[in-house]
Amino acid sequence: MKNKAGIIYLVFTFFLFLLGCQSEVNSPDQNNLASDLSYQTVDNDLALMKDGGMPLDSAAGVFSIGWNEIFRPFIDSSRIKGMAFAVAFGERPTDLPHFRKFGLDMGDITINYSGNLVEMYKHNHPRRGVAYSLFERPFGNSENILEFIPNTDYQFEVTGSENFAPITITVTSPSALMNITSPTFGEFINPAEDLTINWEGGNEGKVGIRLMPALRPRRGHDGGPGGIHGGPGPHPTPPMDRVIFVILETNSGTYTFTAEQIQELINGIPADGLRAEVSQMDFGEVEHENGTLHTAMRNGNSIMMRIQQ
Repeated sequence: MKNKAGIIYLVFTFFLFLLGCQSEVNSPDQNNLASDLSYQTVDNDLALMKDGGMPLDSAAGVFSIGWNEIFRPFIDSSRIKGMAFAVAFGERPTDLPHFRKFGLDMGDITINYSGNLVEMYKHNHPRRGVAYSLFERPFGNSENILEFIPNTDYQFEVTGSENFAPITITVTSPSALMNITSPTFGEFINPAEDLTINWEGGNEGKVGIRLMPALRPRRGHDGGPGGIHGGPGPHPTPPMDRVIFVILETNSGTYTFTAEQIQELINGIPADGLRAEVSQMDFGEVEHENGTLHTAMRNGNSIMMRIQQ
């Protein structure tokens, strides 16, 4: 459990940093920055998959699609965000901890589903190789993201290269995306009482649930926000021991955190809210002449609640 919490915390810290840097991504160097953030995003997603049971060390590649994934939907938005990435591993080491092997050129990759054809953005890095993504800013360069259609085949159509033979890889969307039904976004909760999170959707199988405090923004020396160039900066992150991450063996649709757990999360720190998140990762395997390619179909939902003072 400690290892899981550590990875969750590091990845979440990374994404909070990105949220604080969104204005910087619109600078003249936005394409280079967005590309670097895409590699970091893939690396952190790979960390989550490995922690979720994917045998990443022996994988020849990973193809992933996800909607409203854990760590991304920080704001209350009705828009369903479908994102994807693909990478095939070579032999050369890289400078990233989980994207550890040089990414191979697979030619062009498009995702074909229900009459739609979306081309993935191809990144090329001198130390990390090639990676493909459909990430919204600030995580990537893509303007197009995937529409969610339940019980539908989404096909990665790979044209191939001299180092990677052509292949079509199919993953199937769930019948319904996960959605937290209660509490609601922005609802005030009493920290002296148990907190029950209820959700619907998703497939049968394991579910990850996380609860952590939302801290008040730092203030500058003049009393204003302490962000870059005088603007609002990223929110401070809670200590690592203030994150609860639980894996349920079945999709029960409900989980209760005790009042004692909530008090342990918020006591002694400037918390004005709590974030609750649920997520699923459905893994698969496809054989290729390069080795075993792993697939992931992911979805999740999150809410932010206010604490009664």
